[in-house]
Amino acid sequence: MDEELRKLYRDYNTVMAADDTVRLGKLLAPDFTLTHMTGYVQPKVEWLQELQQGTMHYYSSVEDQISLRETSHGWHIIGQSRVVASIHGSAKTEWPLNTDLYVQRINGQWQIMSAVVTTY
Repeated sequence: MDEELRKLYRDYNTVMAADDTVRLGKLLAPDFTLTHMTGYVQPKVEWLQELQQGTMHYYSSVEDQISLRETSHGWHIIGQSRVVASIHGSAKTEWPLNTDLYVQRINGQWQIMSAVVTTY
């Protein structure tokens, strides 16, 4: 199970950096939310639209570490990666991002319920 969860984190970062909103959307639960480092809680549909429009663009993600913790409702994946992105017109910048993914197995598939992003 550990490798499945690590793969989920890696897939999330890979498809995000590839602007593959179709595959990304399949990883995310219908009511997924992304809490940005600004504190803004963004619904799935809005985030995917910003990726499609290029308002948010992720160029790459280089993993530093991943840890896993079981919770009463699923799993908590804590990943640290250096992500190069341009957000809302900002210059292309490398961010050391700590991403907390809360995941559950739904109908036999791992689904990311929410992500909370901060810097480390």
